[in-house]
Amino acid sequence: QVYGVDMSILQKGFDKEQKDFYLWSSRWTELPPEAVLAEPKAIKRYDMMTCTLQEARGIPADDGHNDFDFSIDGSTTAGPISGLAGWFTADFQSRTDEAGAAAPKLLQPAFLSTGPENGYTHWGQQTFYFQSSIPLLKGQTTRLKGEVEMMRTKENSRLYNCRIAYTSSRKKNEADKDAPPLMQSELTEQVYQIP
Repeated sequence: QVYGVDMSILQKGFDKEQKDFYLWSSRWTELPPEAVLAEPKAIKRYDMMTCTLQEARGIPADDGHNDFDFSIDGSTTAGPISGLAGWFTADFQSRTDEAGAAAPKLLQPAFLSTGPENGYTHWGQQTFYFQSSIPLLKGQTTRLKGEVEMMRTKENSRLYNCRIAYTSSRKKNEADKDAPPLMQSELTEQVYQIP
């Protein structure tokens, strides 16, 4: 009650609004390195000297490099898998193209990573939480396979929508590589807003 008015009728709508916002928006996070359960995979590379405006608009579904395939051993890794995270790295090297031939060479190339392994940066990481986490079980390897599509929104060119589609499966660690999985999920697809 607020000022004697029963507000309970609003609770269900408020709860749904909050859940939808937090589940359908990526979150800026500062992940500790141990939160990364699999080897990171680059899904897009840009050469900032040759990148076009069209290329910078996002990662289209037919990009050819936007897929991921992670295998996580539940015996050696603590879980569950609660989502995916993204960050960027940038390296600054001497140009090797014809236009840069006359440019001075960098004595020491520079590298910038905003990944969890490098500690705090103000960029942090974007985390895309799943609706339901995927448990990791001892003696079994969980495989997460899918693709990422990321495009600028029509309303604001600084904001992106990110579509993540994936399946998960689980096998016993000692099973033959051609053995059928113990569990295979249906395709899950979520679209997130990146604020």
